[in-house]
Amino acid sequence: MGNKVVVKDVTSKNLSQEDIEMLKKASKLSEEEIKETYRGFWNEFPKGKMDKKGFSKYYQKIKDESDKNGILCDHVFAVFDQNHDGTIDFREFLLAVALGTPADLDSHLDYVFEMCDISGDGHIDIKELTKFLQASLTLVNQTDYDSKIMASDVFKKLGISEDQKLTKEQFINGYI
Repeated sequence: MGNKVVVKDVTSKNLSQEDIEMLKKASKLSEEEIKETYRGFWNEFPKGKMDKKGFSKYYQKIKDESDKNGILCDHVFAVFDQNHDGTIDFREFLLAVALGTPADLDSHLDYVFEMCDISGDGHIDIKELTKFLQASLTLVNQTDYDSKIMASDVFKKLGISEDQKLTKEQFINGYI
């Protein structure tokens, strides 16, 4: 379900042809666009890693119009930091920029699950879902709803106790 791209750590300033081909295939960007983005990334992050502060600065430029306050930045960073080391390397960065919002439902639900799974353990607990729903509701100016109650309702509808964690399969199957 969904299209998860597994990437290797890239901290070398050399971009191999193999890297370019993998990124072209995964991102649908041209070789020149990849090289240009690569040069810009290394100019701004000479150690080859973008931390959360650097990402926040970049996120302010690319965020959706509806996320005026950058509320989803932590969730987006957690999705893009695929190896969960607190930084984003060039491949994670480029794939995040290139992939954007998935088109098919499975991919979209996979993406939403990854945004909720801040811990990166492959499961969503009630606190993670509550935090995500709270950010999402704030984003669409629906602050009169209680995200805790909504998260609790999701777990109930899926037949999962609040002290358990929701798997990706349960999450996606619950919405299909």
